[in-house]
Amino acid sequence: MVKGRKKRKAKPAAYVVFISHSSSDLWIAEQMAKLISALGANVWLDKKDLKGGDVMADAIIGGIDACNEALVLVSPKSVKSHWVIYEIGAVSGQHKRVTPILNQVDPDAIAPMKGVKSIDLNQFDDFLIQLKKRVIEQRKTKG
Repeated sequence: MVKGRKKRKAKPAAYVVFISHSSSDLWIAEQMAKLISALGANVWLDKKDLKGGDVMADAIIGGIDACNEALVLVSPKSVKSHWVIYEIGAVSGQHKRVTPILNQVDPDAIAPMKGVKSIDLNQFDDFLIQLKKRVIEQRKTKG
């Protein structure tokens, strides 16, 4: 180290939230992503993170590998999506937090999420309050 220079602290890794949703629910997922980003977390969202020519399964697994947690927008369309089920399985297989956000469906609408505490979309601000605490805690432990 050159004399007189201060060693820079490494910037802590950003907290990453993976958003799983049906393509029919993209607008809602984008609004969620904006709110999550405003808390200082990064968001993995297919619209911005999947590029033409990407092998979808590989890109999704890469996003899940990089995330700290996931949320699943559970809607009448997403309960029929094989990609949403795939993403739930991949996140669960890594033993990461996954929160179902319910949009006009019952809490047990999607089989892999039975028994997991869900939050209704109308109470999304409750999820944001909880998430903010996790983002701050991660900064404290890694910063």
